[in-house]
Amino acid sequence: MLDTGPSSSQQPPSERRPATDPQVYQRYLPLVRRIAMRTVRRLPPEVSLDDVLGAGWMGLAEALGRRTPAMNEEQFEAYASHRIRGAILDHLRTLDPLSRKMRGASRQIAAAIRTLTGRFGRAPLEEEIAGELGLQIETYRELLGQVAEADCARLELTELTGDRSSPDTHPDVVASRREAVGLVSEAIEALPDRLKTVLGLYYQEDCSLREIGEIMGVTESRVCQMHSEAVHRIRARIDSEYETSKRRSR
Repeated sequence: MLDTGPSSSQQPPSERRPATDPQVYQRYLPLVRRIAMRTVRRLPPEVSLDDVLGAGWMGLAEALGRRTPAMNEEQFEAYASHRIRGAILDHLRTLDPLSRKMRGASRQIAAAIRTLTGRFGRAPLEEEIAGELGLQIETYRELLGQVAEADCARLELTELTGDRSSPDTHPDVVASRREAVGLVSEAIEALPDRLKTVLGLYYQEDCSLREIGEIMGVTESRVCQMHSEAVHRIRARIDSEYETSKRRSR
């Protein structure tokens, strides 16, 4: 079972926070721990909570350093949450030496989906994607799982829509964010029902992969594969939309 905190007044090294007002860190302690605990639930057991917390504290320190007087408490908490998650994800990506190889595989999967969508004029079937990659269906599913594990991050919508909690309110930036959010929404709506169910349970209901597997009657690893497939379909659609937009603007 994961520890939820130190059992004494002595804190582990990962929770030795950068020097600043202790009251400030005490105020945001629940925020860092909440994000760290939620992340650890979705990671392999060999990833320790202490390491995730340590990365989260660094994200909070960065957010505090960038806080502007114009930010009210609600705006800062949203911004800090983004920086904390980003720091944790950056840390997790450094843990797996295969991450570069898996990122390449991820790009190939998304490219195959874009190619097939253009060829068929519809979202490709799972078997068609596997065939385009020259893989058997089970091998393709295994690859999806490996990519998800190497990325460690699952789908964070900020990866696709940008930092919506950023204090930058320039009209061009706001318009770009709205466009990206709209594209993500459209891409999710175009997903097969089973993949929409996975995303809904994961992000809206905050279910773990194991809990989703129990609800859908499949294994946890299969849920991980379906989640990865949904992410790649969303990214492929967004990339395709941006490419089309670029061609039209030329």
